[in-house]
Amino acid sequence: MGTLPLSANFNFIPPGRTCRAVGWGRTNVKEPASETLQEVKMRLLEQQACKHFTCFQQNSQLCVGNPKNMQNVYKGDSGGLLLCAGIAQGIALYVNRDAKSPAVITRIYHYRP
Repeated sequence: MGTLPLSANFNFIPPGRTCRAVGWGRTNVKEPASETLQEVKMRLLEQQACKHFTCFQQNSQLCVGNPKNMQNVYKGDSGGLLLCAGIAQGIALYVNRDAKSPAVITRIYHYRP
């Protein structure tokens, strides 16, 4: 086991890119947290897809999801990583209460010195 590289300062990831989110959160709205680390493919979406979130900040957050797939990050996944090509690009932040896509991810590079 090793460490994961962090994204570089001012690293831009284009919408449409597929990444992986990992976490220990619920696998269903009515299920308890997972006992096994889970992984889900997430596509980076255009920022407009998250405009319904009143707290969404496009400079410091990413909008991710897969509208064709019900898999998403959810309760208990906060703090889990979003990995793109093996590089830690974001940290799971929040999602719709019904667990439907999209989700909001904190951009790591925004907070790097």
